[in-house]
Amino acid sequence: MAGFSIAMLRHSARWAAPEIMSREIEGFPKDRIFNWREGYEVLHFINRYMEYKGWASQITFQKLESLLKTRLPFTARTHYDVMIWLDTNFKK
Repeated sequence: MAGFSIAMLRHSARWAAPEIMSREIEGFPKDRIFNWREGYEVLHFINRYMEYKGWASQITFQKLESLLKTRLPFTARTHYDVMIWLDTNFKK
């Protein structure tokens, strides 16, 4: 998994859910709702997505975070939906 940390995040987030809950998610499940407000979930999702794409740049990490925080449509509800939306809408 890409090794970006909390220190790389630029947007505010909640840290209410235990980190272990989002760290244990594998791949991009169709039955798991993506919580873009929860810091650990965003952090681990971006790390998984970047590994899936083979990317390693801090700038790309922060662009993905900004996109998730500011442009993600409400129709992209699950981890799978978010992955598909990023595949279609993110230009590195």
